[in-house]
Amino acid sequence: MPNRLPDSPLAKAVRLVLWLIFAGYLAYVASMHYGGYAAAARGERPWYTDFTHTYAASLLLRTQPADNLYRDRIFARSMQDAAHVAFGPELTHAQARSINFAPWMYPPTFILVVAPLAFLPYLAAWLSWIAVTAIPYLAAIRSILRDRLAAPFALAAPATYSNLMYGQTGFLSAGLIGLGLAQLARRPLLAGVFIGLASVKPHLGLLLPVALAAGGHWRSFGAAALTTVALMLASAVVYGMEPWYATLGSIDFYVEGFAVGGYNMLAMTSVLSTVRMAGGSVEAMWSAQHLATASMIALVAWVWWRGRRSPESLGLRSAVLCFAAPLAVPMVYVYDLAILVPGAAWLWSDFRARGAARWEIATFVAAMAAPMFVYEFAKLSGVQLGAVGVVALLALALRRLGRRPASIPAAAVAA
Repeated sequence: MPNRLPDSPLAKAVRLVLWLIFAGYLAYVASMHYGGYAAAARGERPWYTDFTHTYAASLLLRTQPADNLYRDRIFARSMQDAAHVAFGPELTHAQARSINFAPWMYPPTFILVVAPLAFLPYLAAWLSWIAVTAIPYLAAIRSILRDRLAAPFALAAPATYSNLMYGQTGFLSAGLIGLGLAQLARRPLLAGVFIGLASVKPHLGLLLPVALAAGGHWRSFGAAALTTVALMLASAVVYGMEPWYATLGSIDFYVEGFAVGGYNMLAMTSVLSTVRMAGGSVEAMWSAQHLATASMIALVAWVWWRGRRSPESLGLRSAVLCFAAPLAVPMVYVYDLAILVPGAAWLWSDFRARGAARWEIATFVAAMAAPMFVYEFAKLSGVQLGAVGVVALLALALRRLGRRPASIPAAAVAA
């Protein structure tokens, strides 16, 4: 099955199905936006999304110091201002206050990314955000698959739905990390720049320095470090050091949120949330997460160090890194699972190059589809199984990496 030619009837049918899935996402998201504006016009609660939160940040930056993003009361008022801008001056004060508050948890470098949004009307800003952040995401998958399957493969992933629905950041993180890993062999300095740019949302990049160092990719490591430092300096020049002091002072507050139920565990797919929703204590959930983090660091270090002797395994090693990333950190939401898509593309490339058993393909499809259902499943059952699908993909990649022959066909090589 995976060895079919790209233009075979089966391949055409698969692409059509994937495009139809993406069209379904677009139709549903459009209907939700329409319904949200209709509800606002009727005096009911509008449909707020995570992007309303991002737009509020950009509005605040036009009139106030950037460090006010990290002051909850001030930022809460800015979110209400964003609601009025989004849904019009006729929105009542009660409707604006119905927006759910969420603290600003991004580093000051991310402020540079969102600042221009306030110069656009709300819907135009939302569409621009989705379109611009999707560029590196689509480019990453295209650089891995290199055929007409790339775009529908990327756009039909459940993480695409989540990022379209809520205007989130998953495209940006997955795209920059995917592009960086895809360029490691041919353009190491460019790879490092992409990886460094991904530091604007750093938590999914926890394992990247481990992989680069263990794999001996020192030019990329250096370029990534310099790019990260350049972004930090740019943010300090533009906004001063106060946002850095504010965000560092907020870390304990963010961590405490896990213990007091400050986060939506239904949509959180980390090991921590799995243990917590299964009835584990605060101590148990942190112990499990610390064990998972240490295990992923050790696993990635071993896989990438061992891969020094076999550069042709870079694709599968990159897949392992992408699958390990969401298991290594405590706060991972469904939209963050866009990071799985580059890994899945490398794994699928290996399927096509070397063939795959039916159970491997079935496991792959089920694990990739799982993020579409984990929220509702958790809501109905009280059990969060998001991490289970990620573990299944990681196990597939490790199995195929361990069974890799001395020479892999060129189509399976990432770079």
